[in-house]
Amino acid sequence: MKIYRYITFILLAALVWSCETPMLVDPADVPRGIFVMYEPGNTSINSEDIEGTPVSGTFSVPADNVASHEVSVKRIYDNGESESEYVVLETITTFPYEFSVDGNELAAVFGVPVEETFANFYTFNCVATGSNGELADYDNLHSDLVGSAEQLQGFRFTVPVVCPSDPDVIIGTYTSVTNSTFPDFADPAVGLEKTIVIDVTDEEGFYSISDFTFGTYDHFYAAVGWCPVGDWPGTIQDVCGKFFITDTFDPWGEVGYGDLTFNDDGTITVVGGTGYGEEWTAVLTKQ
Repeated sequence: MKIYRYITFILLAALVWSCETPMLVDPADVPRGIFVMYEPGNTSINSEDIEGTPVSGTFSVPADNVASHEVSVKRIYDNGESESEYVVLETITTFPYEFSVDGNELAAVFGVPVEETFANFYTFNCVATGSNGELADYDNLHSDLVGSAEQLQGFRFTVPVVCPSDPDVIIGTYTSVTNSTFPDFADPAVGLEKTIVIDVTDEEGFYSISDFTFGTYDHFYAAVGWCPVGDWPGTIQDVCGKFFITDTFDPWGEVGYGDLTFNDDGTITVVGGTGYGEEWTAVLTKQ
């Protein structure tokens, strides 16, 4: 139940408030203690500047106990219906390491014309070998290391090949009407109304949404005191006309998700939720 996570949330908040910087999990305190961080630079490839917008970032290690870090990549295409096997790109043995690979190079890895990669996704998966010979990968990391963006885990990340985005398609103030079910509550929310604002950000193709839960967290969790009352902002990304919620977390660190569908009547339907099991369907009508 999330009430137990709420208690932990309050205790951590009190500790964070007493410090100048947020407290993060020390990889040395978790099993294995092998950890590689990845601080992203460019997080999408622009279809109009394939060479000039490479996937880039810096791999580093918080402790001098990593002998090597193998980076593999797979291609996801056909609107997510198809994907390749993972292919090894390179093995890193010195840290920090400046990582960069452009769209032409990735297309060549999979033997396809670069034009066929537009609106594709590349998922990078890494395996670290410790100085003691033990292995660490995304699946055996402590949940706190992968559940917080601030941990900068360098074991799995996904990058899209994007097209120019038209903000007029999505920005505005909307009234959302939402039906949702939450695992900790027996009764669903039906016809829940909320004002939602979608706006531009500093990064082309990314948009802010004022409350990615569409008022459901207020309706369920805030009503019983498990979280504060208020909006929970999120991020929407446009990948060649496919809009979805990304890089978004709830108060407990659960990953938020959502797929947006543009309807013929001008409304937008968002089917989403979180990894904990909350689910909702919201219909947005522009005011």
